[in-house]
Amino acid sequence: MRSSNGQINRTLELTMSETNTVERPVGLQPNGLDARAVAPRNGAKYSPNLYKWLTMRNKKHHAWTSRVYRDGSGTLWIGMLDLGDLIGARLMNVLCCGAKAESFCYVGMRGLVEVADFWPRYVRDGRCAIDTEHCTYFVGDDTRWTVDGDTRACLWCGKAQQVLVRWTETVERQQWRDLQPNAGIHRAAEGRPVE
Repeated sequence: MRSSNGQINRTLELTMSETNTVERPVGLQPNGLDARAVAPRNGAKYSPNLYKWLTMRNKKHHAWTSRVYRDGSGTLWIGMLDLGDLIGARLMNVLCCGAKAESFCYVGMRGLVEVADFWPRYVRDGRCAIDTEHCTYFVGDDTRWTVDGDTRACLWCGKAQQVLVRWTETVERQQWRDLQPNAGIHRAAEGRPVE
């Protein structure tokens, strides 16, 4: 049933006895994303593969139910939580494979934390909302930077500036070598065993 504010409201009835019924709301809360705003035609800062995954023909719900979560090791996940289980995929898999990235039900995912305001930041900053440190290479990265000498500035979010640093490293190497060059080759050619 749809309420006037567009949210889907469902109830799960848990029967405790024949005469005693407890109702608990189980609802999918819209994430507030308008998928049209993040279409790649609106700029190179938006991931074509993420857009394809969000707007898959047979899984249109991705666009309005998906949220981004971070696990304890820092891995980003996209999907929805259902009674503590994540139904979704690794965000990096979606960025690489697009609509071919499969969603699974990851049972018992503990310690997932929703990335606060991910979708508003993605609408504003594009893929920079995923790579806030500006150290990941993305397809289309050539449109990400404007370069002026040894400095560059991010065109996607307009917030990052980097400087090109050059250095020389000295490498010391050691290796054992024969005193008589090619001594082993001459012995083998004469049919004598190589010592």
